[in-house]
Amino acid sequence: MTQMATSAAAERLGVSQRQVQRLIETGRLPATRTAGDVWVVDALAVNALARTRPERGRPWSPTTAWAALWRLSGLDVDWLDRRTARRLDDRLASIDAEELVHAARRRASVRRYRASESFLAELDASVIRTGARATEPSRFALDRDLSRVDGYCTSEVAARLVRDFHLAEDPRGNATLRVAAAPSSVMEGRDTMPVAVIAADLAESLEVRERSAGFRVLEELLR
Repeated sequence: MTQMATSAAAERLGVSQRQVQRLIETGRLPATRTAGDVWVVDALAVNALARTRPERGRPWSPTTAWAALWRLSGLDVDWLDRRTARRLDDRLASIDAEELVHAARRRASVRRYRASESFLAELDASVIRTGARATEPSRFALDRDLSRVDGYCTSEVAARLVRDFHLAEDPRGNATLRVAAAPSSVMEGRDTMPVAVIAADLAESLEVRERSAGFRVLEELLR
């Protein structure tokens, strides 16, 4: 992994070092501590994030972010009033995929772990699948990646999974847990996230093919 100091990451992203630290704390930037107890971040992740961070506009609240992805997936949003939903639809009609990914970034906190391969099937069944683990080849032109787990869960479930499956934090690990700041109806009765959520998560991937597929599908949904 090519590493970068937090000061260099801050300059690349056009933010303060404190903001870089917050990105590390929320799992947006994979990072490790050196022997001298200094944080260094994954340079590839910094460059990928820089490409998905428009200079304008603040990210939406988690509630609005989930509503936007639900609407783009053709699903009903039962946690917004009609007036707010109309305003959101107007906003979605005026933005592109990069702006959407930036605006919806507060939908979850992301943590990456290394899991034993013997646990992957059971771990996968414990989360709501997304990203490369949930792609339909006919829509994304990507085969599902069965070698890793990527899914949403509550903070309580995440803590249990880390404990029960002996997950070790690893920025390049094979298990991604997305702790959702979402309305309860988003998490109920699902084993796979809707298409816009899958696409948004792919658009934030460090893998070029996954990121390209995510942005392409989001642009299709926004048309």
